[in-house]
Amino acid sequence: DGAVRERSRRDLAAMLERLADDFAPDLSGRPDAQERVRLAARQSGTRVTLIGKDGSVIADSDIEPVKLPTIENHGARPEIVAALRDGTGFAERRSATIVEPLLYVARRIGSADQPAGFLRLAIRESELDAAESPFRRTLERVALGAGVLVALLVVFIRRRHAVELDRIRAGVADAAEGRRPAHLPGASEETQEVFFALSNFARLVSAEREGSERARLLARTVFEQVPAGLVVVDRTLAVLDANPAALRIFGAPGTSSRPALVDLVRNPSAVALFRHGADAQPGAPRTEVIRLDSGPGHERIVELTVCAVPHGSRPGEPAAIAVVNDVTERERTEIMRRRFVADVSHELRTPIAAVRAAADSFEPDETLSRDLRRFVDIIRRQAADMEFLVSDLMDLAQIESGTVTLQVGPVALEPLLQEVASGLASAAKARDVRLAVGAAPGLAVAADRRRLAQIFRNLLDNAVKFSPAGSVVEATAERAGPSRVLVHVQDRGIGIPHAEQGNIFQRFYRVDPSRAKATPGTGLGLAIVKHLLIIHGATVEVRSEPGQGSRFTVSLPSASEGIPSTAEPRSPS
Repeated sequence: DGAVRERSRRDLAAMLERLADDFAPDLSGRPDAQERVRLAARQSGTRVTLIGKDGSVIADSDIEPVKLPTIENHGARPEIVAALRDGTGFAERRSATIVEPLLYVARRIGSADQPAGFLRLAIRESELDAAESPFRRTLERVALGAGVLVALLVVFIRRRHAVELDRIRAGVADAAEGRRPAHLPGASEETQEVFFALSNFARLVSAEREGSERARLLARTVFEQVPAGLVVVDRTLAVLDANPAALRIFGAPGTSSRPALVDLVRNPSAVALFRHGADAQPGAPRTEVIRLDSGPGHERIVELTVCAVPHGSRPGEPAAIAVVNDVTERERTEIMRRRFVADVSHELRTPIAAVRAAADSFEPDETLSRDLRRFVDIIRRQAADMEFLVSDLMDLAQIESGTVTLQVGPVALEPLLQEVASGLASAAKARDVRLAVGAAPGLAVAADRRRLAQIFRNLLDNAVKFSPAGSVVEATAERAGPSRVLVHVQDRGIGIPHAEQGNIFQRFYRVDPSRAKATPGTGLGLAIVKHLLIIHGATVEVRSEPGQGSRFTVSLPSASEGIPSTAEPRSPS
């Protein structure tokens, strides 16, 4: 009976598909829509309804045109909702108009994104039963005949193989319980082979079931207990699963039913990140820091990483998984750290300046002994180093706090690199290091000129400090496509081990601590470079081999137009 009913549903859906395209023009207000609907109803033997994309009834074969405006909106009908989503929708319910059970079939006209409307057929259950009765009688006859034939066949087989079938059944039951099958004396060779094959298969299935259950329990335990939030969505951004940590971070109630994504995250940026993850290729995660409003004075900061899941192209299949970390305390601690550094640096400037001024006041005094002069020189040098450190700390704190305002404009690289190299010429000469600058005339980037000079000054200064005497430090620039420019700073110094290259942009980090005292510097130069490039929308990467030098590459956005060069390339020394 179910198969016959399903066939009838398919026939109605096929009929509706043939009619739907004919009624597309009627959705735009054709005056004879009501007559065309009634004609289609007479031809199909069903009730036909034409519904607009907003759910209003345009025409109905069983309702007079003057009564159509009083008909309630059909947009929420189950068959209309299903047709909007899947193209065709079915529903069975009792009609409030004729008080009889009806089968409704609706078809969407147009695409899911821009539906033009819907065409719906309705047929009484009694009429459908009458139409199905010939098929049902035929099916009953076939079923009866098949049942008789199977019964005869079973009787025949049982009479012939009753004993061996009982033995096989008992052997398979033993194997399903995990017991080794016993020998079947007197059974045929074929029965023995079937018995042992089924027994082995049962043991394998039992072992696989146990392994799968253990793996499922382990995965579920990890999913539920991991401290990071985990959210799984399908391609339509329906939440398939979310662990307790995710519900706690997003402030959702811990119920068995999962909320919709927009109700769970309540943040447009997070929803957009989920959408990007569901549409992206697997293996390309994307991470953003998002601020969630948890009420007046309660802001929660989360780090959201969304990664696509392979083979999640259909609704109901996992398409993306998100890892959510609550970094509110970390961000607050970072803000407090930056504020502390800025405050301490500001407070230290005055006493350091006073110490240096006091040391400088002894300079003209010729009566000082040699030891006192040495002590004064030590005080003056240490005070100068402290001034540089405090200045770099304040600069870094200002950059990290987001209060730095960039004056972005086209910056010609050639004169800028020449200017920075000239400023470091005396330091390079003192270490017997030659600076060489090369950039194509007219090559320009979009940046803040003063901050860009600070970036390259720090990079070149580091390269000079860690280069051996007699070597060359090079700064070159080249175009990398229509929108990017690369600037390379190359030295032939001590190099950076591979394990250390990810740490060199941290504050106060030194690759070789034993050389920290011998090599002047605050240890903040590369940290300043990194943060200045971040606010420029630029990046820096390093390639280095121990003993062979290092190459820093800065990628900057290209200016829309080049700037004519005003100086010929030269190599300051």
